[in-house]
Amino acid sequence: MPRLRQAGIDFSIGTLNFLANIGLMLPYILMLLKYQQTQSETYLIALVAFYISRAASIFYTKRLHLRSTTYLIACLVLGAVGSLTFAMTHAVGWLIVGSLLWGYSAATIWPYFLTVKLHLSQLTDFKMKRLYWVIFLGLGVMLAVDLVAGWSYTLTFSVLAALYLAALPGGLLLENFANDFYQQRPAQPHGLHQGWRWVLSLVGFAAIAVLTTLRKTQLNWPNWLLLATIGVALVVFAIELYNDRHVLPNYKVRLLNRGFLMSLVLLFNGFFAYFYFGTAGMYVVFALYLIGFEGGYLVFGKLAHGDATRALRLSQLSLLAGHVLLLIPWKYSYVLGLLLVTLYIGYDNPTINATLYGAPDIDHDTAIIHKYRFSTYGGLLCQLVMFGLIIAVSASAGLSILSFFKPSDATHFWLYTCTLSWPLTLASLGISLGNILHEPRG
Repeated sequence: MPRLRQAGIDFSIGTLNFLANIGLMLPYILMLLKYQQTQSETYLIALVAFYISRAASIFYTKRLHLRSTTYLIACLVLGAVGSLTFAMTHAVGWLIVGSLLWGYSAATIWPYFLTVKLHLSQLTDFKMKRLYWVIFLGLGVMLAVDLVAGWSYTLTFSVLAALYLAALPGGLLLENFANDFYQQRPAQPHGLHQGWRWVLSLVGFAAIAVLTTLRKTQLNWPNWLLLATIGVALVVFAIELYNDRHVLPNYKVRLLNRGFLMSLVLLFNGFFAYFYFGTAGMYVVFALYLIGFEGGYLVFGKLAHGDATRALRLSQLSLLAGHVLLLIPWKYSYVLGLLLVTLYIGYDNPTINATLYGAPDIDHDTAIIHKYRFSTYGGLLCQLVMFGLIIAVSASAGLSILSFFKPSDATHFWLYTCTLSWPLTLASLGISLGNILHEPRG
């Protein structure tokens, strides 16, 4: 009996670990597959609602000042409800509700899980079982059965909901283990503050919803109105950023740079790579990102022989060299450039986690959330600049906006290289240089 109980605990915590690591992207991928299968406006609306909820949640999740452990449990419950909604209904109203709940879970489950892991690393020698591949394989089998049986992902959504619920005991156990950390902290006031920012944010994220829709379908809006929408979003996020000027002032540029780089690689180049590699382009970009993200810290650590200062300098040189190579319109320099940029991202991610969590002047329970919040600011900035350029270029060249997101050939390679890739890469290079000059010691 004790062995069975321990196996259940290991499975629950391993499932929690798995969901935290894939929670940001897997729901979005499944919704996208559902939309591509049905081409239904219902699922397009749900997909946009999820995307906006995911972007907005990271900004406002700490406004209630609850414990990170409490938020982590809420993420599991909301993830289960959101997934189950997609398994049980096709009604657009319920799917929007499910998307909003699941979007919150997707945006915040990893930051809160990482925060709790870091708390436990300070208090205990607790180790988490790694069951990624077992669970991922099981979910893959369910997806295959779904497709063969023609169940339209109903089984996959149901199994995913069950996994969220299975992770709940693990979340509650981690909450118990982390009690000592919170007993040493002063009580935090609960309740919402600065309500005007909530209202203002609705305008900003409504603009993001419009732009997200541009990637999926053609809006019959005049270009001047779309550009005005981008302008409004930029103003809203500038106000948000100004009001957060006292939060992590020494690390803000580094985090904004991280977000801009992530969007440049995964969003823009995820589409632009088509003009180098055809339909395989997106897979090439994702593969390079995974290699760089997982290997960056190890590579620069080895090259620097364990010297942290030297490793930082090498990662920064890699970042700058990667940008220069991206400016060369040749597919091999393009691949190498992307790899060098992603290696920097892979090095920067664990080092900034350790830096923020270990800083004595930063609240340990909010450090990781702030990291992802400002990183999201940077990502949204990249998206707004990208969409502004795409709308302007499409209008001047007499092209549909979807010509970039859903190209049928590489005819417009030079047009998109000169008017999209180079400006975005140069903007990213400028922010990266600003980051290096602003915080030379990392």
